[in-house]
Amino acid sequence: MKFNFLFILLLLSSLTHAQMLNDSPFNATVAHPKFKQGKGPSILIDAAHHNFIIEMGLIKPLVDVLHADGYKPIIDSQVFTKAYLSKYKMLVIMPAMPFQFGSKNIITDEITFTNEELNNLHDWVNDGGSLLMLSEHAPIDKSMTPLFNKFGLSTTTGIIFDSVYCDTNYKNTTYQMLIQYTSSNGLLNTNHPITKGQNSGEAIHQILTYGGSGITGNGYTNILQTSPYAKVKKWSGSLPSGTVSSQCVAGPVGKGKLVALTDCNGFTAMYMKSGGKKLSAGMQVENYDWKQFVLNTFHWLSN
Repeated sequence: MKFNFLFILLLLSSLTHAQMLNDSPFNATVAHPKFKQGKGPSILIDAAHHNFIIEMGLIKPLVDVLHADGYKPIIDSQVFTKAYLSKYKMLVIMPAMPFQFGSKNIITDEITFTNEELNNLHDWVNDGGSLLMLSEHAPIDKSMTPLFNKFGLSTTTGIIFDSVYCDTNYKNTTYQMLIQYTSSNGLLNTNHPITKGQNSGEAIHQILTYGGSGITGNGYTNILQTSPYAKVKKWSGSLPSGTVSSQCVAGPVGKGKLVALTDCNGFTAMYMKSGGKKLSAGMQVENYDWKQFVLNTFHWLSN
């Protein structure tokens, strides 16, 4: 499935007015569910922090996949208190903002998560919780930085380009944002349970990120390792800053587990509608293994 200039421009432009919708039909079935229907762990999906993927309804494909795999996803919108978090073993935080998506043109220094929430989150993971958190490119990266910093991860500001390891089928001014992580180019770490899967049929071979930001941090396994050609570029008026070594890491935090990604689109199955064109991105995109990557991520977090 090919991308074009309009797709990339719209997908990666911040706070766009383009219409983003769930792709239909999307096949959310799972051939070999990890759990019997409804017998898997509950997964809390945060909706308390202007998580625009949820506010726009783009979380549905992920919820459907989790249901099909036997999990019990629960979307809720309470602040992160110790008592609230203690009810769950798994938590998903999609890109969060201090205000509703599209209501302002830039991210300011407004607070997305309070210090108390950040402390409670870290304690919860340290005590055995499993956390999946996803960020995005500028300006959203700024609103997620304190959360990532809390877990020892440094983040970039701007957007990631790679002039070599990108999808060269799309020769235009933005194709370098489409970064390929594959078993053949060496940027995909194939030795982690998330990429190995539980058997050879679940192995991940190639992933495409759609822009996003970058992270670096000690004590984690680098799943999507950026190349020496990856650069942080200016985006949405944000001056580029930070050092990038990854777009996905995973590892233990005390007794718990953490997976952090800096591009959320792989955990959706959406299309963007503009000028009468339907432009797709996410788990349904052919030739990339995002759907299996999503399943493998939750399998690792729930083991």
